[in-house]
Amino acid sequence: MNRKPYSMANRDLVDEWAEKWLALIELINNVTGTEQPPWSSPPPPTELQEIEYQRLRFWLIDHQAQFIPLWREFHESRDWVSHQNNTDEDGDLPQKYFENPFLFFYEPENLYRLAQQLGLQSGVDIWEPSEHVASMVRPVFIRLGQLMIEFVDWIDERLDQNR
Repeated sequence: MNRKPYSMANRDLVDEWAEKWLALIELINNVTGTEQPPWSSPPPPTELQEIEYQRLRFWLIDHQAQFIPLWREFHESRDWVSHQNNTDEDGDLPQKYFENPFLFFYEPENLYRLAQQLGLQSGVDIWEPSEHVASMVRPVFIRLGQLMIEFVDWIDERLDQNR
């Protein structure tokens, strides 16, 4: 098989991306509540949580130009391309989210906008995430986390084959 050579820099980027992604998901879960009874609406994000979101967001934005080509190669190796072209329910999503599904979670300018984009925010002017919606969004986080683990394994395999 003729495979593109990958470098330690590629692997390091994917590893760090996965680390930042997991930190972002943990932050989102922390500010939108938990499924542990009794569920109560968490307080609005703190200034430190907003700063952490911005730190993660800008790191992901700054590194996506290097990430997207690697993700695309991983994506194509999984033969998912035909699926994205023929589903009606995915037709509403812009192409940029197919190219980088993680973008959906760091594109918004702050945690409030992110909660709105995810459909978590039930309040208009106050912080009031919906636990019902949050419990439906969490499996998406889990699936993207699984894909990230597969991606890390994929780049590791290619790096090992290049040695």
